[in-house]
Amino acid sequence: MDEAQKKNQDVIIRVSIFFFFFFLLCFLLQHQRKRSERTGVRHLFLHQSMDVALLLQRQMELHGALRHPPHTVAQLQEVYRTMKELASFFQSVRSTADMLRISPETVFQCLMHIGMGDVVSFDRQRRDGAVPMHQAKVLTRTNAIELEPRLRATVSAAALDAMVAHSKTTRTLLRIKVEDGNDFTIAENALRQFIEYLDYIDAASGNVPEVMFKFYMVEDEASLLSLFGHRVSESPARNSEGGVSAEATVTLPCDEELENEARRLARVCASTTESVADRLSALRVINRWIDMMGEERFLHNISRVVSHISGTLSVCAAEKRSAVCRQACNVMVSIARRTPARLYHDGSLKVALSKWCSVLVRGVFVTVSAIAQATDVALRALVIGSGGNAAALKSIMEGLESGTHPELRRKCLGYLVIGIVASRGEVCSSRSRLVTVSSKYMETGDTACRKMARALYIALVHFTGVSNVMVSKKSESLIHQEEMELKGVLHDVEAVERMMFGSNVEKPPSIVCGTQAGSVRRSSSTNASSTATETKQEFINSFTNDIYDTSVMLGGP
Repeated sequence: MDEAQKKNQDVIIRVSIFFFFFFLLCFLLQHQRKRSERTGVRHLFLHQSMDVALLLQRQMELHGALRHPPHTVAQLQEVYRTMKELASFFQSVRSTADMLRISPETVFQCLMHIGMGDVVSFDRQRRDGAVPMHQAKVLTRTNAIELEPRLRATVSAAALDAMVAHSKTTRTLLRIKVEDGNDFTIAENALRQFIEYLDYIDAASGNVPEVMFKFYMVEDEASLLSLFGHRVSESPARNSEGGVSAEATVTLPCDEELENEARRLARVCASTTESVADRLSALRVINRWIDMMGEERFLHNISRVVSHISGTLSVCAAEKRSAVCRQACNVMVSIARRTPARLYHDGSLKVALSKWCSVLVRGVFVTVSAIAQATDVALRALVIGSGGNAAALKSIMEGLESGTHPELRRKCLGYLVIGIVASRGEVCSSRSRLVTVSSKYMETGDTACRKMARALYIALVHFTGVSNVMVSKKSESLIHQEEMELKGVLHDVEAVERMMFGSNVEKPPSIVCGTQAGSVRRSSSTNASSTATETKQEFINSFTNDIYDTSVMLGGP
């Protein structure tokens, strides 16, 4: 009996130990799960294979797909919430289509038809706010129109109203049309990918909207890694062929190797297979080289270096990823700061100037403020640094004539004004075309555009003496009023630039510009008396509050 009791006690002890460790394990697993939930996707990022470039790609895709990309924390949260609702809406459309035994795109088109009411037919739909209502006139709408009675009989009135509202939201939120089945699938897949991306950065931010917005706004791998808690030095080093491995220790190659090294870095910058971090690093190295060169060495090598990097800088400046665009613009500004105007008259610099200005003009009015500001600063630096070179003015006029956006027109006319002032009127080859442009836009466009055109005309008259230009009596009266104000600063290209683009214009320490006879180094100092300087500054500050200053259009500082 004692032996049996002893065995039972032994069994009880073993069972007790088993259950103790079992419950302990459950407790630890639950604790680990809660900890994982708190760390969210950050834990996944650190310990599982997750490509940072993919996150940056998703960010760029989301930004490009939205008609109005978010610029604040609240706007990003609203987009996130709306996309979740639209994902459920697309599922509802599919389930409704299955019940009615019809394609989901037909249901979507029927919802659009219901949303417009019976007053406007599909063929007469034009625009809904800033979004085209009739997105393509290639498919018959008969099936969508005939579906309405069946759809109303199948779906409750409240649910139908919600679906109609969501069909409109889909069109106003995304730059994706929904015409056929392929379009519907593309929109559905895009929503799913965008929600996955937003879910990811939401979890990585610990569900803190402000931190989530930082993840959305980050533009390069190093910054993204720092948000995830990595240090750049801890990230795996990549040494792709021709890649840049050590940006921090930049050394300037000797003259014999400079061209080959510039060509190598240019290939890295323009490559679509290189990571964004490597491309940015290569651009920064090029920028450092330009800044590190002595004056004599710079003048000796810049034309040859530009011949290798001009195409690459054009490609990078046209990038939709703002970090790459901004860095390319920084290189252009560095070149403009140091290159005398006489070097732009022929050779590789003249070709590059024309190419760069053509690319930059297309970026000054985009909705991505970082790109718009970077291209604007670079374009002004090139126009002034080249002394108002005719190649730059020609590219700007071509951009002006080919575009219709009011902001593009205003800025292009402003660039032409500072180009004339920088050249001191030495634009004989372009004078007749400039006169035509000024007279055309004095009578075309909005108020700010017309005022810019009048400033262009005043500068032309002041420096080139053009006359016999037919203008309306109203424009003539305004020209006389504005001429008295503008002529007071036409001798100072910096003052004119501030007048055209605002008193908060960011400028580097010095920018080289010049005339046909040579180049003149610009600096922040002036030989004018302090009284004259204060008077002129008061005038400029008061004038830039007027409609010449278009920085507010793009949310500038």
